[in-house]
Amino acid sequence: MVGLVRGVKRKLVLLDDASVPEECHNVLIMTVTKPRKAERTRTENKAKPELPWNVLLHNDWNNSMPRVVVVLKKVVPGMTLKKATRIMWEAHRSGQAVVKSCHKELAELYMERLQEENLTVSIEPAG
Repeated sequence: MVGLVRGVKRKLVLLDDASVPEECHNVLIMTVTKPRKAERTRTENKAKPELPWNVLLHNDWNNSMPRVVVVLKKVVPGMTLKKATRIMWEAHRSGQAVVKSCHKELAELYMERLQEENLTVSIEPAG
């Protein structure tokens, strides 16, 4: 049998089963299957974002106000003079002030560095 494939200019030759040797029957049979889309599964244990921790500066009578401002600027990256002064005044008036809110490891690092400068600081979960 001779047939034309639509859109293709070549001839397609189809053979009868009688004209093909029996050992070649499997070679001529081909099936085309579409690949299945992968099933999407929801994971039950999604990683939850870590809650932030606050670094707290406590008022003390061992450090002068200008020294506290200088230490805050030195230890906390991106701390401006204006923000350091505001934090110092809040700690002076109310007894404590939030220096930074960040993930726990970074909060522990800031606490350690501020304590090395003899400031009274602690950390607590934000919220």
